[in-house]
Amino acid sequence: MKVDVERDRDEGRRQLRELLLGKYLSLPAPPPVPAGWAEILGSPEIHSNDWVDHQLLAAVRSNAVGVLVTEDLRIHRKAKRVGLNERVATVEEALGMLQGLRDTFAQPPPAVEFTFAHDVDVEDPFFDSLRGDYPPFDSWLRKCQEEHRRCWVVRGQGHRLAALCLIKDEEGVLGFKGRTLKLCTFKVAPAHQGRRLGELLLKSVFEHVSKNGHAFVYVTAYERQGALIAVFEDFGFRVEGRTETGELILVKQLKPVEASEEIAPLDFHVRHGPPSMRFDAPAFIIPIEPRFHHLLFPDADSQLSLEPGAHPFGNGLRKVYLCRALTRQIGPGAPLLFYLSQSRKAVTVMGVAEQTLASADAREIAAAVGKRTVFSLRDIEALCSNAEVLAIHFRQAVILKEPILLGDLCRNGVLNGPPQSITTVQQGGREWLRRRLGL
Repeated sequence: MKVDVERDRDEGRRQLRELLLGKYLSLPAPPPVPAGWAEILGSPEIHSNDWVDHQLLAAVRSNAVGVLVTEDLRIHRKAKRVGLNERVATVEEALGMLQGLRDTFAQPPPAVEFTFAHDVDVEDPFFDSLRGDYPPFDSWLRKCQEEHRRCWVVRGQGHRLAALCLIKDEEGVLGFKGRTLKLCTFKVAPAHQGRRLGELLLKSVFEHVSKNGHAFVYVTAYERQGALIAVFEDFGFRVEGRTETGELILVKQLKPVEASEEIAPLDFHVRHGPPSMRFDAPAFIIPIEPRFHHLLFPDADSQLSLEPGAHPFGNGLRKVYLCRALTRQIGPGAPLLFYLSQSRKAVTVMGVAEQTLASADAREIAAAVGKRTVFSLRDIEALCSNAEVLAIHFRQAVILKEPILLGDLCRNGVLNGPPQSITTVQQGGREWLRRRLGL
């Protein structure tokens, strides 16, 4: 905002920001901040930092702008409190949104590889920023290599690193009672941001800790790494203190305690999953065609894709499914069972609903889901041409190692036949599914 720029006391920086600001269109007659926000966000002084934040969010709420792009973690938290988090994006998410609305995609990096620290090139420019943040980095990395530490990597052209997560098993650290996994290094190269490679790495982390019985997983980050912190918080990590060097300690508790049973199903999944989820809310079967299943759930394919890691929506844990179904009963936390129609005729993937949006306005749908959908803007416009489109925001919970076949679903009261549209699972069928899935 102009007010924010004008109060900058650094004259040189202010002049540069004013020059850059002049390249953008200004917003005529900015909308007022809703009166009800005072109870939620407070009533800041005019022209203060908080006042500026609220003006920006008010512009989003009034649809004066489509999406607000910012790395300010404080604004992201405020947006969540007033229900605007889907329209406030980080730079990485904005890049993914723009790529998701295109009909074609740039050549992607390969998919995740689980390897050893000694299998990475220490001269890779990927590590330059880490050396700047942590001067003893080279000696520390050498130690990791000598100890044969494990890591997940995504490689780009020339075998260069696009993303990396280096891990260490610990026990009894930070007062944790149980097996603990530390994410020692977690980074996506700037040139590869926008493809949700961070979520792709987290998929690997969550599957690993689930299979190996970890009770906790944690990571440390400097407060200035707001976008990275926001990603971890989005997947259930909580700030539990600071290190001696001032880094925030973000912890995810994988095994729920008795008190956590009282929280809502969606909050339960975010805090303890994936794959952990509650199955006490109405569940829904969602049929999905093979071509869309392949794109949305590439890790569920029996055959490796020719373009692993190609699309942000395939890499991510948070996704959107678009259809013209008439149901409007899917609530936050609802279990979603994706049924692969035509070919496998089986439930292959479980998800947890976040929210839904029904609209015939293609721009409204695109603004809300563009960074997580299979469909291009042209596809969305076609879908919205003569009917309302239902956008189901959900989190991928688990890929079923043994898909549930149509015959079993029908014999146990889940379905009466092949689903043609979204189908509510009846109580008896839901109980059978709960036992079948071990939930």
